[in-house]
Amino acid sequence: MRFTITPLVTSVLLIFSLPSHAQIINQNASSFDSVYNIQTVSGMSLDKRALLGGAVVSSSQVNLSAQVSGDVLNVNGREGDMFTKGSTIVILEQESIQAQRDSAYAEIASANEALRNAGVQYSQSIVSPNSGGMLGGVPGMFSMFTDPMLKMSGQGNPEFDKFANRTSRYTTYQQAKNKLTQAENNLKQIESRLKDANVSAPFDGVIVAKSINEGDVVQPGQTLLKFANIKELQVEVNIPSRLVRSLKLNKNYRVKLDIANIVVDAKLAQIYPIADNAKHSVKVKLDLPANVPVLPGAYAEVEIFETDSGVLTPVVPEVAIMWRSSLPSVFVINPLTNKTELRFIRLGEQVGKDKKSILSGLKIGEKIVANPNILMVSGMSI
Repeated sequence: MRFTITPLVTSVLLIFSLPSHAQIINQNASSFDSVYNIQTVSGMSLDKRALLGGAVVSSSQVNLSAQVSGDVLNVNGREGDMFTKGSTIVILEQESIQAQRDSAYAEIASANEALRNAGVQYSQSIVSPNSGGMLGGVPGMFSMFTDPMLKMSGQGNPEFDKFANRTSRYTTYQQAKNKLTQAENNLKQIESRLKDANVSAPFDGVIVAKSINEGDVVQPGQTLLKFANIKELQVEVNIPSRLVRSLKLNKNYRVKLDIANIVVDAKLAQIYPIADNAKHSVKVKLDLPANVPVLPGAYAEVEIFETDSGVLTPVVPEVAIMWRSSLPSVFVINPLTNKTELRFIRLGEQVGKDKKSILSGLKIGEKIVANPNILMVSGMSI
C-alpha cells in the first residue's frame, strides 16, 4: 500500500509545481510586447492593373562623328568592347594637319619679328622725331632754322609732319600685333583639329554599333560609331494617356526583365511632356538599379495600377503572413479586447516586391501584427 501512494503523491506535487499554459503565454506576451509592429490593412485597386511592354535603353547614347577628313588609321575596338572616359577609340590620319601646324608656328615667328620691328620704329618716332627729316636725318640746331623758314614759306608744318609720322609708325605696330594674334588663333584651330583626329570616349561605356573600318576615308560629320553607357540603364515604355495621371515621379514601379527573368523595382525618372498623336501614348523612362544583369534592347514589362479605378482589395506585407496547418493566416488585433486572433486568409496575387493581396478573410482598416513570431498565439494582449 505504501508503494502505490508514493507515485500518486509525487504526481500531485508535480502538477502543482509546474506553471500553467496560460502563465507561459502571459510571460511570452509580456516579454515580446514591445517588439510587435502593428499595421492597418490598406487597400489597392487591382482590377485595373496594366502590364505594359517596353525596352531597356541606355541612359546616355551618342553618335561619335568625324570632325576632320582623312584616312582611318586605327579602330581600337569592336561592338561590345568597353572603354573608360577619355580613352582613344578611333585614330584618323594627322600628317596633313601636322604640316599645317608647322606652317602656323612659322607664321607666328614671322609675326613676332614684324611686331618687334614695328615697335622699334614707333619708339624711334617718339624718342627721335627729327631722325627722318632734312640733312640725312641729322637732328640738331639746323631744325631751329629750317622749321621756321618752312612755316614762313608755307611749304609745310614740321610739327604736324612729326605727328603724322608717329601715327603711321603706331598704326604699323598695331597691324603687326593683330597679325600675331591672328597667327596664334590659327594655331589654336589647327591644334583643335589635330585633337579631333583622335576620337575619344565621352564617358564610360561600350561600342553599340561601328560604321567604319581601318583604311576607310571619312569626311567631317560622318558617323563613325554609336557609343552607349551600359552602367546606368533605363526602361523606356509608352504609357496610355489615361494612365499618365496615375504615375508619380521618383516612385518605384515593378519591372520584369525578360532576358534575366527577374523582377526589380525601377524608379520613374522622366515623363515626356507631349503625347504621341498616332498612338495616343506618353513615353516615360524608369531608372533600373545598378548592376542588373541586363543589356540595352532587352524586353521589359512594367506594372502600373490606375488610381481610384475600382473596388479596393486588402493588401498586407508578406512578412505578416504565417503558415500554420499548411494554410496562410495572419494575427488580427481585436479592437474590443486588444488581443490577438489567428485568422486564416485566402491569398491573391503578388503586389509589388513584398506584398500580397487578400481575397478573403481580412478587411481594409483592420489592424494586424506585421512581424509575428513562432511563439505568438491567439489571446495575447498587445
